[in-house]
Amino acid sequence: MLFGKFEHNLDDKSRLTIPSKLRNKLGELVYVTRSIDGNCLEIRTPENFKEWYNELKSQSALSTSTRTVVRTIFSNTDELSIDNAGRIKIPANLLEEVGISKTVQITGAGEWIEIWDKDKHQTYDKDAKVQLVDAAEKLGGAN
Repeated sequence: MLFGKFEHNLDDKSRLTIPSKLRNKLGELVYVTRSIDGNCLEIRTPENFKEWYNELKSQSALSTSTRTVVRTIFSNTDELSIDNAGRIKIPANLLEEVGISKTVQITGAGEWIEIWDKDKHQTYDKDAKVQLVDAAEKLGGAN
């Protein structure tokens, strides 16, 4: 499980140091992609990325929605190696796509981690906390 919240800065070469607590669970190779809602980047292990792909692939290939999701996700995905210093070099187009410039919030999301622009994440987090009870009730799990 990947969890926690960490603030880091991109260096001048768009490299991001992955916190060791998370890095130890990721391995040396990761996939980075734009989130479906476009708010952040998602970093997944090869195993998790393949599971996600298989889940998408199991949907009807004739469905316009399936093709749109698959095309958008895979055209906005890159395979990255974590270097010896624990960094990944995030492609500029992906950073631009989700509005990340320098300071980021790295958050664990269970099966993957998310990379957010710090200010955007603060706004999202504040709103999400207000909506948490309602969202949990809709899922049938508010206790």
